[in-house]
Amino acid sequence: MAQERVETRLHQKESDDLAATQANLSSSEPLQNKLYRLYSDVLKRAEISRAKFPLQREENEMSRDNLLAYLALREKDLSELQLALANEGLSSLGRLEGQVLSNIEKVMIHLGSTPKPTVLAKPTSQVAIMTLEERSKALLGRPRDGRRTRIMVTLDPATMYRPELLEQLLLSGMDIARINCAHDTPTEWLMLITAIRTAEDRLIQRGKGIGRTCRILMDLSGPKIRTGNVSLEVKPLKLSVPKDRAGNPSKLLEGTLDLEAEQTEGLSLTGMMESFSISIKDHSSLSSLVVGERLRFTDPRGRTRVFVVLEKLTPTKVRVGLSRTAYLEEGTEIKSESGTTLVVGKLKPQPSEIAVKAKDIVRLYRDPKRLGKPATESQPAEISCTLPEALEYVREGHSVFIDDGKIGAKVKSVNPDYLELEITSPTDTVETIKAEKGLNFPDSKIKLPALTPEDVKDLEFVVQHATAVGLSFIHNADDLRDLKPVLSKLGHEDMGIIAKIETKDAVHNLAEIILAGLELPKFGVLLARGDLAVEVGFENLAFVQEDILCMCEAAHVPVVFATQVLETLAKSGLPSRAEITDAAMGIRAECVMLNKGPHILEATKTLAGLLSIEERHQMKKRQIFRDFTKQYGIFEESIPMKDGG
Repeated sequence: MAQERVETRLHQKESDDLAATQANLSSSEPLQNKLYRLYSDVLKRAEISRAKFPLQREENEMSRDNLLAYLALREKDLSELQLALANEGLSSLGRLEGQVLSNIEKVMIHLGSTPKPTVLAKPTSQVAIMTLEERSKALLGRPRDGRRTRIMVTLDPATMYRPELLEQLLLSGMDIARINCAHDTPTEWLMLITAIRTAEDRLIQRGKGIGRTCRILMDLSGPKIRTGNVSLEVKPLKLSVPKDRAGNPSKLLEGTLDLEAEQTEGLSLTGMMESFSISIKDHSSLSSLVVGERLRFTDPRGRTRVFVVLEKLTPTKVRVGLSRTAYLEEGTEIKSESGTTLVVGKLKPQPSEIAVKAKDIVRLYRDPKRLGKPATESQPAEISCTLPEALEYVREGHSVFIDDGKIGAKVKSVNPDYLELEITSPTDTVETIKAEKGLNFPDSKIKLPALTPEDVKDLEFVVQHATAVGLSFIHNADDLRDLKPVLSKLGHEDMGIIAKIETKDAVHNLAEIILAGLELPKFGVLLARGDLAVEVGFENLAFVQEDILCMCEAAHVPVVFATQVLETLAKSGLPSRAEITDAAMGIRAECVMLNKGPHILEATKTLAGLLSIEERHQMKKRQIFRDFTKQYGIFEESIPMKDGG
């Protein structure tokens, strides 16, 4: 009964609040006057700001003016006005990003007001849609029949060894292949691109061509701050059998026993299940094994495990399957049913496990060549930073996040050789710090140019082989402008450019970045949600994501929706309900990006299905978000951010 009384009081309060709001609306100035005053203020602010952002490309002035009008509108609290308009059965101004002024003016005319003359261009809904579609086609290629949103798939050189996988990805919906220049070399990049083109040719020869050429996006590595290499050690090799959601083994883990292999190691290739290669010492023999035979061994934990012989590949190599997770170490004896004993050979050294939990101390060294190592009884764990100059901006008390926020820490002290960190999360589990994982410093005002000397060198390859380049870790419009003369010098000033929004600075400077992008022949924005979530806070990502989508729509700029889309499915083959819903949000963008994983083909097929059945225009948030993504440098002086110094 008490609960019912509380709910009754809450409902009564809501009714009273609504009645009060409606009374205020009816007793205050007429709705026509309120809307006209709002319209006049938006016009004034956008017209004044227009002079600050002249465009050489006059054909893009319409998008500039509409973006400025949208930014002026979003600074207003529209809640009461929206309610009043809705009560009159009129548009509540909640879905007007692409055509701000023309939508407001339509409502004004219904209320009897006459719009003002203005120098601002006013795109209609149809013009806004056509402009966005044309720009998306120029940057990302034309969409496939049945869906408007393209699919981008991140590939690595291992994919080149799976020609059938590349063919299936192309047939299943991959429109754009992404190559990350932060890894590998031009040799591997060229081999991968050649493999893609060869796969396309094979499909055409078989009459299965998809009627388009796969686009190539190459991401510049930029000033990515990562953990350095860690020390290596010989330790038991874990062979992990795939499991279902209940934690039960779901299929065999397959690998080989190989007399010619130099060392025993785990194998992981894009588009393939994890595997293994077991080196068998020379005095052993595989000739007596038969298909179906069971090979028993005892792992270092004392547990009995069994390999099943699946196929005799060659006289020196046998394919086997394992049904339960096991560990192997050098010298382990594997015994067949016929009495043959096989001895496991040398193990490949593996990276040391730097395990951490809350309250642990970790030293982050400035020397990028220093190898990370686990803690000992007398010394804390050590890791290094690939970009030591970034640490110059980090102060005591600043937050540090490792591996897309999986590990959180606070800076306890700043020393000449290292920063001393105290781990703050996770609080209830142990996490492992690995090599080449991202480091984020959301409290630190790191001032590093987005375009590095290594990027400039890589661009010589990129402009010859890619259709677009991704600019990583952009902070402001100047970073985008720095790229333009480099491309011109290389004779490719018409190269498509995608600005990756993954820093807090980029969020607050997004409007200026977009306005600078309107000066480019082909421009888009990539919503990099991994680093961005760490930078703005995981709890705020949904708001920031929505506002970035809206701002780009207001400027008629294509968006790539990226990071952790169907990640569980790509890695394990089993999607979660939450990520299916998240992936469907990709319909709001012009392209959705998938990251690599053993089940990338299943993820691509699933995403293609989701995008083809979802409606293009979903209901958007009624409230226009402002708090998390206030734009600097548009209507007032930029608000300086604390550098912690």
